[in-house]
Amino acid sequence: MDEGLGAAMSIDLDAMSLAEQCEAIWDATLAAERADDLERLAQPLMRLWDGHWRLAGIICSEYRAEFTWVDNDTGTALVEIPLDDPLAKWVWRTRARIEANEGRNIHITCDKPDGTRWSGHLHDHSVERRADGSQVLTLRFVHDFQHTKSYLIWSNPFFGPDVQIPRTFGPVPGPARWALKLPLLLNVMREQMQQHGWRLPDDPLDPASWLGAVGLDMSTWSVVVAPTSFAEDLAAGTLWAVPHSRFRYWFDMALDILEDAELSVRCRRWLEGDPPPWPGAPRLRHGVLVIDIVNSSGFYSDTSNGGNPFDGLVRTVARFSEDFIDTIEEPIFDPVIPDDYSVPGHRRTDVTTPFVVYFDGPETGIETSKFTETAATAVQVVTGGHSMPGVVGAPPLNQGGAPTTRLSRRRSVCRNTNGRRSPGRRNRAPASGRSHRRFVTPLVSRNAAGLARRQIQCTRTELRLVKTVRVPGRLAGASVHHRGNDGPTQGLS
Repeated sequence: MDEGLGAAMSIDLDAMSLAEQCEAIWDATLAAERADDLERLAQPLMRLWDGHWRLAGIICSEYRAEFTWVDNDTGTALVEIPLDDPLAKWVWRTRARIEANEGRNIHITCDKPDGTRWSGHLHDHSVERRADGSQVLTLRFVHDFQHTKSYLIWSNPFFGPDVQIPRTFGPVPGPARWALKLPLLLNVMREQMQQHGWRLPDDPLDPASWLGAVGLDMSTWSVVVAPTSFAEDLAAGTLWAVPHSRFRYWFDMALDILEDAELSVRCRRWLEGDPPPWPGAPRLRHGVLVIDIVNSSGFYSDTSNGGNPFDGLVRTVARFSEDFIDTIEEPIFDPVIPDDYSVPGHRRTDVTTPFVVYFDGPETGIETSKFTETAATAVQVVTGGHSMPGVVGAPPLNQGGAPTTRLSRRRSVCRNTNGRRSPGRRNRAPASGRSHRRFVTPLVSRNAAGLARRQIQCTRTELRLVKTVRVPGRLAGASVHHRGNDGPTQGLS
């Protein structure tokens, strides 16, 4: 479309008649539509890389290829290629790859003509023989977002595991993007630099201060965090957050904050020949993973959340109510239109001013859509820790939940395998000044307790129910059951 519009703008319409002007505009419109069709139907560039990010080959014989993005979660990809393809043989021969110093991991990148890139690493692969006799190698990949789920937030990332003081990391108050990137950057530095005790500038996420910091040479890092200074995020109006963690994973700590602030994590592989991942980026390693947090919603800054076909989209900004739970949408009067919208050929939408909204109905441009409603579950949730003595069933002098009784205070009585007390216990003389402990009748008879104890004597054998006949004072001899007579499949006696 850019070429068509450029050709239309290069024509001097003033020197044409009205019919010639209409014909020129129509030709430019057709050229733009053809350019759109070619871009839409263009073949994506799918490349496989070895563990050291050296190109292994380009996938051109795929039977099937699917790549999915999931906002703030790990997407998946599935690629099917014939087993006789050279790349399929290279993937399948794992030992040969390792012996050739190509690494165990396999990476993939999928580039579309519009500049979007899906990158991930191989999760598993399998060989399938189908009914038509063909053999297919199925490759399943996971998105590079999975790396964010493996970063542990150390309580003190500056020191080793034997010195972790204080016990928790944070709290770190600040704009959400800056506050979430800071613990991620510190733990990435802990992993990549393999040393402790390094010093940091006042704002570690300010790229202007990186030159003065010690050890911030990122040329060999496999993972970097795109910088966002405190002042920059503050000026952007990002919702504030206070992240803190005690040895939690960064993803678990950041998920609720990302949802509340409506932020999105972007993970992209930087390859040689690509433009810098951010303005003024230092020299980076080929295949480095760049992690960034972006505001693609504008809900708390400036965007459109509704409107009507007559007045168009209404620009609003969300504010928290007095209870800091609900939000209130306030309209923006006399909004500013982004300058990019006046550039011919600009195809992207600014977050503050959505260009178009597609409605689903009988006549719509939406090909497929899906709406899911989840029913309510719990209506009441009770949380909390241990209560003080005497409150919520926690009696004094007992740490458990059941009240202290005479039975629970009794000592355990030594019994033999028959369930009876050891001989001579009742004939023992009491200690001086003490009397015998009063015997409390147990809840079950002694013979029944002995029988149950014999039944569960062997913990490696499953417990079986035994029919018994109750006789006052003793058990019937015919009902006595010995586990040694049991077989592995024997049922009830």
